[in-house]
Amino acid sequence: MILATVSSDAGFHRDVRAALDGHIRFEAAWDLGYHDCARLRGLDSEQKAVVIIDFTDPARALPAARAADGRLLVGTIAVNTGGSREELLPLMEAGVRDVLPTFSYREILQAANRAAAKLGCAGELVADLYAFVPAKPGCGATTVATYATAAAARLAGESTLLLDFDIRLGVTTFLLKAEGARSISEALLVSDRLDEDLWASLVSEIGNLHLLGSGPIDFSRPLPAECFTELLDFAVRRYSVVSVDLPGSMEDHECEALLRAKQIFLVCTPNIGALHVARRKADWFRDLRLTDKVSVVFNCTERRTAFSVVDIERIIQLPVRHLLPASAGEIARAVQKGSLIEGSSALAKQIARIAGEMTMARPTVKKPNPVRRFVEYFSVSAAREARG
Repeated sequence: MILATVSSDAGFHRDVRAALDGHIRFEAAWDLGYHDCARLRGLDSEQKAVVIIDFTDPARALPAARAADGRLLVGTIAVNTGGSREELLPLMEAGVRDVLPTFSYREILQAANRAAAKLGCAGELVADLYAFVPAKPGCGATTVATYATAAAARLAGESTLLLDFDIRLGVTTFLLKAEGARSISEALLVSDRLDEDLWASLVSEIGNLHLLGSGPIDFSRPLPAECFTELLDFAVRRYSVVSVDLPGSMEDHECEALLRAKQIFLVCTPNIGALHVARRKADWFRDLRLTDKVSVVFNCTERRTAFSVVDIERIIQLPVRHLLPASAGEIARAVQKGSLIEGSSALAKQIARIAGEMTMARPTVKKPNPVRRFVEYFSVSAAREARG
């Protein structure tokens, strides 16, 4: 594994090596200036590298980050940046997933250890990530995410994961009658030390659907975006399909999930307020350069509606891909039983269509079961500090 540091300051290269010396073994150390970033593109496709970039000069540092973007065996760390949303967004777009606002020996070592650990399993198949976002609260994004992911798990015939990232007001646990199970909040609190045994104790299983659902409401405990990143990193290497239900509040951890998503479903209803907010969300997706991955799920449609599909697409400026009928009674019966939406109803058919999109492009190689069975505990032993 190669260590590459990028900076115009010789002291930066020296301090990084001092922080890592004796802790991580590298085959070679490259001290690169900003003008040398083309060398990163010349890395052999099988060569692992940790790239640590000094962002005291952002205009010159960002091309270096882009030079390493998309390489599975390269872990990039940005230092001296990320103190604001404006700084974070271009970093995410450039593929940077670890950001240190200030230089410290301890944080450099922790970040390099995280990167090295990820590179150790970089050859694995990474899950397709699907994000469900409401135009505004009440549009039914959680309902669509829950039942579509459950249908995808059934179609795929293998374990499929649903993450409820609405940690304040999520209802996935309620929809599936999974009360008493461990919650997403508990998983986020231990995101820096997840292993197979701990994961098995956190995830609820409903057939092939694995769930890290909503828990008791706790407004007093903020969770750093790094916790969500660590949880996603762990999850996408253990499943083939992962869905994430987002609250739509445009927080940093949502941007991270959206940038990593293969497809984004924006769920909207035939309500002028929802359409207005959906248009604002479309502008947000445009700012993130994500519009090519977004499709609109128009929920609760009636036969007679004031808006045609053409009207909706003109207002939101995004394509409408799915029309879900108003089926309050069918959903209420499913929630009452804690059952799934399936069968031949109009709603079930549309849910199955979304699930089909989530599974049809997957390769045939399957991952081992990401949650161990009880008997395995007899033979298998269990093996960042977040910025405030």
